[in-house]
Amino acid sequence: MNFKSFLIVAIALMTLGCNSAKDMGPTGRVSGVLKNNGRILSPATQVVFLHSLNGTAAYGGTDEQGAFSIDSLNDGDLPIGVYRVMIQPPESQLGMEDELSAEEMLENSAKPKKQVAEFPFKYRQLSTSGLEFDVKEGDNQFLIDLK
Repeated sequence: MNFKSFLIVAIALMTLGCNSAKDMGPTGRVSGVLKNNGRILSPATQVVFLHSLNGTAAYGGTDEQGAFSIDSLNDGDLPIGVYRVMIQPPESQLGMEDELSAEEMLENSAKPKKQVAEFPFKYRQLSTSGLEFDVKEGDNQFLIDLK
């Protein structure tokens, strides 16, 4: 499932399951900084949180300093609990591991070089990222440093 499909399904589930703030119980807000081995990643890298029990999903993009804030359909409030997390590259970098097209190769006489992703592919999927965070009531700040 690609990132856009995941978000469409997640938002549909959130809309069906969370019609009002009182249905959510206690909530928290999430922000933080995303890095890879101490290096800031490209702006607009997406940090996606998915509640392990109720399926609530929310995400936010990084800025130039790697800072992010998770937004939700409930003005940024997320139900408390454990969230699995995945990281998605900016849309401009999706597919950058692909080889150049024939036209691009003809325009460049040098051997085409594959661009390298900014972080390991395993972080792009919930099942392999290994990232999990416990969102508590109130403000939550997380430093996510991919290793």
